[in-house]
Amino acid sequence: SATGNVTVAGSGYEETLLSYFSKINYSLLDRYLLSFTARYDGSSKFSKNNKFGFFPSASLGWRISKEDFMQSVQSISDLKLRVSWGMNGNSNISTNATRDTYSANYASTAYHIDGADQGTMPSGYYLTHRGNENLRWEASEQIDVGVDIGLFDQRLYGTFDVYHKITDGMLYEPAYLGTIGEGGYTWLNAANMTNNGFELAVTFNSRPNAKFSYSITGNVAANKNTIDDLPKEVIYSYGGNGLGDNILGRPLRSIYGFVFDGIYQNQQEVDEGPEQGNKGVGRMKFKDLDGDGRITEEFDRTWIGIREPDLTYGLNSYLKYKGFDLNIFLQGVMGNDVYNDYKLLSDFYNTGVIAGRNHTTRVLDAWTPSNTSSTIPALSITNINEETGRNSTYFVESGSYLKLRNIEFGYTVPANISKKAYIQNLRVYVSAENTLMICKRWGDNAFTGVDPEITGDYANAYDRPAVFTFGINATF
Repeated sequence: SATGNVTVAGSGYEETLLSYFSKINYSLLDRYLLSFTARYDGSSKFSKNNKFGFFPSASLGWRISKEDFMQSVQSISDLKLRVSWGMNGNSNISTNATRDTYSANYASTAYHIDGADQGTMPSGYYLTHRGNENLRWEASEQIDVGVDIGLFDQRLYGTFDVYHKITDGMLYEPAYLGTIGEGGYTWLNAANMTNNGFELAVTFNSRPNAKFSYSITGNVAANKNTIDDLPKEVIYSYGGNGLGDNILGRPLRSIYGFVFDGIYQNQQEVDEGPEQGNKGVGRMKFKDLDGDGRITEEFDRTWIGIREPDLTYGLNSYLKYKGFDLNIFLQGVMGNDVYNDYKLLSDFYNTGVIAGRNHTTRVLDAWTPSNTSSTIPALSITNINEETGRNSTYFVESGSYLKLRNIEFGYTVPANISKKAYIQNLRVYVSAENTLMICKRWGDNAFTGVDPEITGDYANAYDRPAVFTFGINATF
């Protein structure tokens, strides 16, 4: 139906992984346990000098409950001490990470030096990525000490682990200074990181063959993360002001920005406040951290939040009485911050208006001369004072929550009834997912968004759907 030029384009890549693996397990008298593993992994993504990485691991176990001196302790049915050490490798980089790559682009490369127009010229090439032949495997080394214990014939049992993990040479492709020119993107072994923490899980079961049976499992874990070392090429890629304040010694997912200091209530406060572009009555104030009387990017930003939780926890319960059964799964986190940029829609009228997006009713409580108690700045159709463009504590809120992930209630029809219909087993059930969330909705640092788990994309910050299910399981 038509004629014209058709352009067909495509791309592809090839990568190869070669691994050697060996494992030894040894058990003496079912009391003394030894395991050793060795991996030798090679990837085509690295240059010939660094293609392979060696990642060994070893573990020791002592089943104390098998010792003769423990036989008189009837309440302890199982007790094992564990110690392990090991390494893992990561090669998650692009296939061209060690090579310079070029791209053909007529508009960017075909031009006459003297500016004369002499018709169509051959296209040239420009550098899009600089290779790094010194790239090596990212390596994680971890030591773990743990104990497994069972009490009262395993009615109560649990595990407790403490670990220390060091990640060396994290693979990262940072942004680069514009003064470098074309092709500044380069993969680097860009950071060293440490994680310390513990994990605890405990299960409590009913007696065997009890009319009312149950199994309740609770778990809690904590982790502390710090960045220990950064090469100069990426020292500010993870946050900071570029003048000495950087993320070293802090968690990887820390938040950097200004400190929100309330709303200007009158002209006197505006006049007495630090110098700040387009400040005015009803606008946001920021703290002058260095005390020089001006709000600047260089000296008035600081570390304002940590995304990693202090604790993660969960509770899984299974209850059964006669033909009825009930499953409940709760999960939560505590002590973390989230950057709630959903406030760009809920608190500011100038965000998303052009795209036809709606706003929440929070904007109805924005500051006005007759509503001076509001902490929401006065509405504006423009981004006055760069309030929506600055990272600040105004958007940092509590990320703690407790969620009812799933609840299921079922009934198994007695066999003497179901077999009359030639059904060996018949169970009906109803379940619900994501029906309850408890988070901090009051006081300082209260969460004002949709869901603490869903932040970072204000345009798509939709709640997780609640799902209700009715089902029948039948075995013939």
